[in-house]
Amino acid sequence: MRIHSGRLRGREIPPPPGTQTRPTTDVIKESMFSVVEHHMSLQGAVVLDLFAGSGQLSWEALSRGAASSTLIDASTEVCRHLRAVAIELGLSQQVTIIRSDVLQYLRHGDLHPANLVVLDPPYHLRCCNAVVHELVRRPLLAPDALVVVEHGDQEALLPVDNCAVVWHRERSTTVVDILVHQVSQP
Repeated sequence: MRIHSGRLRGREIPPPPGTQTRPTTDVIKESMFSVVEHHMSLQGAVVLDLFAGSGQLSWEALSRGAASSTLIDASTEVCRHLRAVAIELGLSQQVTIIRSDVLQYLRHGDLHPANLVVLDPPYHLRCCNAVVHELVRRPLLAPDALVVVEHGDQEALLPVDNCAVVWHRERSTTVVDILVHQVSQP
């Protein structure tokens, strides 16, 4: 794994400990960020990285100009690894790393609206619909925020109020949907 663009282009990202994390492939990540940057500027963006795992989606967004990222993962070992990588990449001042169950944190944690949310849970959890619903319900999405949802082909993303799918791709057993949060004008 490596960072593809921005000020940290070419930097290697060490894999997290254990076998529970399934990093996003480079092909999918590059396609994803091309679509994201077509729809928004990452300069100064606030990122929320749910089921952070390797953190590579946050590292890529920060390298491309995002101001900050909050990474949430349930694993103590993964969070320890994320802190070490943030220090190694010189990003520790731009990140907040939280060890928590994602849905519990979205329901009860102290989060501010994000411009970009990346969501890549273990496919077997099939929790993407619940997480996206919680993001909209709280509300944790800034106007015109993008939500990148990577999920397995056994889970279909259901329509969400005030969100429209702007990109959908399937590659093997991986599906990526990118939603834009549309706020109604009074």
